[in-house]
Amino acid sequence: MAAMKWVDDGYYVTESRDLREIRRVLILTMLLNFAATAVKLAAGLATGALSVIADSLDSLFDGLSNLIGLAGLYVAAKPPDADHPYGHRKFETIAALSIAFLLFMTVFQLLQVAWERWNSTAVPDVNIWTGIAMLVGMLIQGFVSVYELRQGRSLHSEVLVADALHTRASILVSFSVLVGLSLVRLGFPKADPLLAAFVALMIAKIGVDILRETLPVLVDRAAVDPRQIAGEVEKVGGIESFHRVRSRGASGDAAVDLHIRVSPEKSLQEANAIADEVRRRLLALEGISDVTVHLEAQRPLEPDAADLFATVKLAANELGLTIHEVWAHRRQQNLYLEMHVGVDPQLTLGEAHERVDRLEQVLKERLPQVTGVHTHIELATTEVVTDDPQPFELERKVRLVVDEVIAGFPALSRPHNLWLRRNPADGNKIYLFLECTIAPETPVVEAHRLASQLELELSRRIEEVAEVSVHLEPPDQD
Repeated sequence: MAAMKWVDDGYYVTESRDLREIRRVLILTMLLNFAATAVKLAAGLATGALSVIADSLDSLFDGLSNLIGLAGLYVAAKPPDADHPYGHRKFETIAALSIAFLLFMTVFQLLQVAWERWNSTAVPDVNIWTGIAMLVGMLIQGFVSVYELRQGRSLHSEVLVADALHTRASILVSFSVLVGLSLVRLGFPKADPLLAAFVALMIAKIGVDILRETLPVLVDRAAVDPRQIAGEVEKVGGIESFHRVRSRGASGDAAVDLHIRVSPEKSLQEANAIADEVRRRLLALEGISDVTVHLEAQRPLEPDAADLFATVKLAANELGLTIHEVWAHRRQQNLYLEMHVGVDPQLTLGEAHERVDRLEQVLKERLPQVTGVHTHIELATTEVVTDDPQPFELERKVRLVVDEVIAGFPALSRPHNLWLRRNPADGNKIYLFLECTIAPETPVVEAHRLASQLELELSRRIEEVAEVSVHLEPPDQD
């Protein structure tokens, strides 16, 4: 059996987003975040305000998250290859998860600083320059958050959206610090840690929101409503049915695959044209970048005998078995299969029985409409056997008996091509083969009945012969 050849057509999913623009947005926001960090850190070190220094560290995390996003985009921008045929987009998703991790680190540090401030009697030196520094930092962060979020949604970038939410959280931190410092200046030093703890919880919620947006991508949650896909597929003519509609991927970069069934009467070209139309319609939908359509022939509700027999032979070939004389019949609305199974003569009975049992199991799995499978084990010829001439006396005796028996079958005449052979794989038993002529208008059922009766009678009359095979044919037309 020839080996199946796999052909690599070189087709991979292409990246449809503007990665260069996404990188440009990240670099700009990173520089602005580092600028905000410098302003806050300078004010915090100058006044000794711990909350301002903590806020500057939060802005520093914003800039570092931009670096992580750039690294994730660098990998995500690589073209699809044999190891990653769907591209490297999920590396960007991992980068977004890293930003969520940084958010949770910020929450932890903010709560830690708030607790230390709550238990401390130290009061920072709050002045107008501290307030100005905080306001400048907030203005920078506000611009970054609005700009980055708008660009992230426009460019379908998870990392930009996640980073924008992180920056929004940083604005809340800065605002809480500013309010806390104002209350401290008015004589309420405990207001600073309380507001910081409250904002920490808000930051944690934003981190959870990022997880909700990114984790579904990693676990392959459906990226497109299957009803939307079904609505487009139903518009294509020639489809009998469709099933296994699936989708996965990130927002704006979903991959869809589905199975469609067409009439088995359609040519391969017609079926491919239908699949191409389905693919074209789905790719036209916003957010879908890859579509795989699996073509199947629509199967009738009542199983076709030819399909049954083809499935039987395919399963037998896979198990190294041969099949002949297969029957399918119904009994009280139940469908049964009967067949003769040829096995390797070198097998033991246990091995042969185990292999045939496996065949029955496979057929029940592949043909669920079949209630039962009944098999008869026989020997299969696995090599070319050289026939040695049989004793002349045996051949003469067999010919005399054949002529005598056929004389009792008026419909049969001219026995010819008679020969005997021994089967070494079957204990050197003798097999008899002969041909006879019969009227061409004889029904096949009647011819089969006569051949079976002749085989039975010859087997009964000739003790040395273990099996008889009779072939009936119409007489030569001269």
